Amino acid sequence: MVRQTSIEEFMTDFKEQEAKDGDNAGTGEYEERTTLKAARDQVYSGYYIESYQSGIKGQYGDNTAVRITSPEGEKQTLWVNGFEEKHFLQFVSKAEGSDDVTLTTSENGNTELSTPLKVDFLRTQQESEAGNKYNRIMFVLKASGEEAEMELSSL
Repeated sequence: MVRQTSIEEFMTDFKEQEAKDGDNAGTGEYEERTTLKAARDQVYSGYYIESYQSGIKGQYGDNTAVRITSPEGEKQTLWVNGFEEKHFLQFVSKAEGSDDVTLTTSENGNTELSTPLKVDFLRTQQESEAGNKYNRIMFVLKASGEEAEMELSSL
């Protein structure tokens, strides 16, 4: 192994290696996302679900970070936990059952969708039979597969 003697030599070697690797490796750059604080009883139309990561510890238990893109192209994160997390995971599980969508989980726990899901969603509160209120999130699948990919890439 050759020992580097300066930052300049190191950077030259690094840039050569990066050029050789090309598309085989990610950029390592963090994609900036804002948090979508979805209000209750408001329909959010035309959003694209790209990936999600479950099991993130938070103040109120485990959370799931849902990485979405708004109809205007803004990269956002929608946080769900509790019953909403269960509703989201049920929705994704149903979508995976279709021909268009497969899920791949990386080593860091991030679940990538083979194709984005274009959805409308609504966050609300409902009452159980026992009279207790609970949070609910509902999704309507509007598009997936090539159609959703093309729409998302055009933003």
